[in-house]
Amino acid sequence: MHADLDRNYTAAVADADARGVRPLLDGLATLLASSSAVVAMPVNVLRAMTLGAAYRSYHRALADDVRGAAEEIYHRHRGVVDEAVHPGYSADITNAAISVDGRGLNNYGEITLRIGDVFIADRATVMRENAFAFYERYDLGRRDAQEVPGWRCVWQRRADLGVAHLTPYLTSGTPVTTLPSLVLQSGTGRDDDRFMEVHIFGVVALAAVENVSLDRPLVTPDSQDEWNIARQKLAAQGIPARDRRVP
Repeated sequence: MHADLDRNYTAAVADADARGVRPLLDGLATLLASSSAVVAMPVNVLRAMTLGAAYRSYHRALADDVRGAAEEIYHRHRGVVDEAVHPGYSADITNAAISVDGRGLNNYGEITLRIGDVFIADRATVMRENAFAFYERYDLGRRDAQEVPGWRCVWQRRADLGVAHLTPYLTSGTPVTTLPSLVLQSGTGRDDDRFMEVHIFGVVALAAVENVSLDRPLVTPDSQDEWNIARQKLAAQGIPARDRRVP
């Protein structure tokens, strides 16, 4: 696994040197080295966490009746995709995304949680992209399908994976200021999201959260009330909560 990632990383560096974008690669690597795992969620899920509920995998939450099924287009394939990507333990994988600026995937909810490294470093791996995209890239539904090795890594090597995966998108015209959105970009819908996916074995408790942000408008009085309650409880536990809707 490490040798395959080393090969992909070395090829990316050589490509960057050949195309004259090595400074951009170095800047990207620096950002990725200090990146965090973030989870986007609806405000009611955050409030439940402040009341003691742990954030868990889609499959566990569904089985425990703490959430409803996702849209049919995703739910129909979710079990197949997750089992192909994580055979034998797919039900215990909690998904997150790599972020270099603390922002999350707004299509999954108004709230973004940034998780502390220490709480996941020994139980998290990173994939070059969303599991659905990864599954389709390697046609993992085929009986004889095999993924190309070197496009997953342990948490500590996420910067190397990010360099290998994202360097082809760097050009001489790429502004340095756009590098964070190269790592994670929320599209007009989930199918347009682009991000590196983090796979955490087990649940994420509130104690693992370093900070919380509100990134999208709350459209109902109830959701605003839930945010106010959650923010008070977060403050009581010393967890910063930021409202990014305002400057």
